[in-house]
Amino acid sequence: MLNVAFYMSFALFLLSIVFFIFKDKSAILIQGYYFISKNQRDLYDEIKLSKDYGLILFKNGLIILIGALGYIFISKSILWIAFAIWVIYFVKTLVTFSFDKYKLNKS
Repeated sequence: MLNVAFYMSFALFLLSIVFFIFKDKSAILIQGYYFISKNQRDLYDEIKLSKDYGLILFKNGLIILIGALGYIFISKSILWIAFAIWVIYFVKTLVTFSFDKYKLNKS
């Protein structure tokens, strides 16, 4: 389980780095954004969208990494607590993430 936590946190950190480096080009990787028409995509601030989504992925990776390090240094139950916190944070983000706050005011 410990190896899985380290691999998972590494993968999430790697994905967040992709979002930070490629900025507006990586916005297409965000769930649901690919299915928006190209005309409507012009109405969104893709740089801010990618930055915020990269930050979300970084926080997810950090939660899992803290749990893995807690597993090593404190107690084995820390990883399970961190995993429960990660699931709650992931579901909350999945449900509440909206593109509306990234809409540009082009009238």
